[in-house]
Amino acid sequence: MKSLKSRITPPLFPLLKILSSPLHRSAPVSCGGVTTRSVPTTLAALCVVIFCSSGCKGRPEVRVASVTKSRVEATVSSVNSGTVRAEGNTELAFGTVGRVKAVNVKLGDSVREGQVLAQVENDDLKSRLQSTLEEYERSQRLSRSDAMSQSGVTQARASYDAAVTAYEKSLIKAPYDGIVAELNLEVGELSQITAVIPQAPIRIVDVKPRYVRAEIDEVDLPKVRVGLPARVKILAIRKEPFNARVRKVVPFVSSIREQDRTSEIELDIDSDGLLLPAGASADVEVITDTKDNVPTLTSRALLGRGEDRYVYTLNGSKLKKTPVKVGIYGYTVSEVVSGLAEADEVVLPSDKFELTDGVRVTVVR
Repeated sequence: MKSLKSRITPPLFPLLKILSSPLHRSAPVSCGGVTTRSVPTTLAALCVVIFCSSGCKGRPEVRVASVTKSRVEATVSSVNSGTVRAEGNTELAFGTVGRVKAVNVKLGDSVREGQVLAQVENDDLKSRLQSTLEEYERSQRLSRSDAMSQSGVTQARASYDAAVTAYEKSLIKAPYDGIVAELNLEVGELSQITAVIPQAPIRIVDVKPRYVRAEIDEVDLPKVRVGLPARVKILAIRKEPFNARVRKVVPFVSSIREQDRTSEIELDIDSDGLLLPAGASADVEVITDTKDNVPTLTSRALLGRGEDRYVYTLNGSKLKKTPVKVGIYGYTVSEVVSGLAEADEVVLPSDKFELTDGVRVTVVR
């Protein structure tokens, strides 16, 4: 009984005590030549059977991974999503006060350099421009016939230039080929000049290849340098990443968030001929080192930290804690420098139980 109790979980102790008491022990009963036991004794036997079937559990099941030769990469990822940016991103506004006379574009329109996008009421400015132009041309003719001094020509030219400047301020023109990215103008509204414009009347972005600006952790700053290859995932366009290359590393650490200090980097993107949308989010992964055809293992199997890395191998059916030396540590696979050989199998961690040295397991293939 002592050995049996040692194998019985505490919740079964009271039941076993009751069933083994004198009140529940019954002699065999003969019925029709067949000997049976009383119900309490039969229940006791059934209890033991249930206990054995539920208490004698099988070995934990595990899965394994093998050491194989492949390519391994060391990478640095952006701490937050970066942003796709345009080389040219310009907010445009009128240079004078006036009521909006015309808005010649819509949001998303493509525009050409010099195209008039909008204008305020400027009939008076247009008339002044025309009259000063005529006066300037007249002064030039008179100067050629010595009927006007050069100072008169100069004065006429200055008046014309002032009229041109005033007229140009009544227009919004595209400074380069681009796309209307923001439009906050309506015909009839009053345009005013303020030191700070709450909303740009018109904003355009150019159509040149885009770049990405992203932030990396300050501890990764020494690892990243100009020219390193990278992968940039822009989900607004597609799931597959674009190839990119680091073009700028800002040698400055921002302390705006004291617990999350970062540095900025910029990357040129090979967009495969696509015009990427400025403002889209971008996840950046810079490749800082690579090795080809080296022993590698899924990083999930590696346990421990820093130099104290280890895995669990199999010694027959028992787990064996095995120290390993890791070279390049990657997000998915890592380089194995020593401790394991090619084709060696290691046990993958399980969510159902904790791997422990010496535990017997069953491998699920």
